Amino acid sequence: MRVLFTTWAPGGHLVALVPLARAFLAAGHQVRVAVPGGCAAAVARAGLMPVPAGVLPRALGTPPAVARRWRGIWPADWPVRPGVLGPEQRGALRALGDRRVAIAEAMAQGLVAYARCWQPELVVHDASTYAGTVAAAALGVPAVGQLWGSAALLRLDRQRLDGPPLPGYARLMRRYGADPAREPELWLDPCPPSLALPSPERRLPVRFVPYESPYETPYESPHGACEGAYGAAGDPSYDPVRPGPGPGPTRICAAWEDPAGPPEAVRAALRAAEARGVEVVRLGSAAEGRPPAGPLHRALPGCRAVLHQGGGAAVLVAAAAGVPQLIVAPRPEQQLNGARVALTGAGAYSPADVLGGSPRTARAAGAQLARDLFALLEQPSYVVAARALREEARSMPGPEAAVVRLTARA
Repeated sequence: MRVLFTTWAPGGHLVALVPLARAFLAAGHQVRVAVPGGCAAAVARAGLMPVPAGVLPRALGTPPAVARRWRGIWPADWPVRPGVLGPEQRGALRALGDRRVAIAEAMAQGLVAYARCWQPELVVHDASTYAGTVAAAALGVPAVGQLWGSAALLRLDRQRLDGPPLPGYARLMRRYGADPAREPELWLDPCPPSLALPSPERRLPVRFVPYESPYETPYESPHGACEGAYGAAGDPSYDPVRPGPGPGPTRICAAWEDPAGPPEAVRAALRAAEARGVEVVRLGSAAEGRPPAGPLHRALPGCRAVLHQGGGAAVLVAAAAGVPQLIVAPRPEQQLNGARVALTGAGAYSPADVLGGSPRTARAAGAQLARDLFALLEQPSYVVAARALREEARSMPGPEAAVVRLTARA
């Protein structure tokens, strides 16, 4: 069977697709990954074959200003209660939806042209790549959406989360002879059930598998080599929440995706941890000028807690590792993930918006974050809940099972 994968961005968008694409290849199917030109190298590094699907205008490379300026604390279950959102919040969601439609418009011509030439029998796209649904509809083949760890399926292609399609999306579908109401036939969901919000959408649970690039350099911790989240041989009994070899300090991980780095309150909390003898393994911009420690799933073994922003991939990596999480969430979907993790008892959560303000406010916020972090280290209930979440995540069917289901549907 020919399976066409597509996404518009590397990072978490592509990472979510790689395990399933590799599972299709291992089962003997043909796989191509259609991406804009700037993403081709990342696809190749994943060991997959990229094909061109348009060029994104430079203006689409960063979120619109209204999305960057999201403020306030969003309701913990706002995707299932959109009526509680205010005008500014609805405007931010609409701006992001319009941006994703613009991305789909930039990709659609090249993607549809290639699909008509290659004739796939199934199109798999990440949840924000609406051009995938367009291409599948133009060819009359099934489309499947891949989620990346959000607690909810965010339908930003709608005028409301539960409303009709955005006008631009409806026009794009009609341009290729497709019904704007056409939906992906199925959504592949790696989110453990206890973290997910209810949804009327058809979902197929698929266990999260940490993305392993054949070109990555193995991470070496100060206490010896760390294996991946499932061990060198994928041993399901492997327990990453353990001390490193030999004596050593308590270790935590701080992973921060924002290039601007963590706010001062987060830095203060990490300094307080280090002052009490805690070793902090820093990833991304949290490295603060130091060499980053490596991929999160390689850095977590031996760590007793992880601090991050609440991105879907980070939540799933920590859940699969059974590590308690402290989530400091800037964006609404990250706040949503943080609230759900806290609800399971496997971590603590704070909206990043409460950390700003005067230096005095930042100091007080940093002190509270430090208390939350020490609670994760000292209260056994967090470890118990994190390990229960790990078992739930591991019990989900893997990508190989999804291949069998999707092949039968196609």
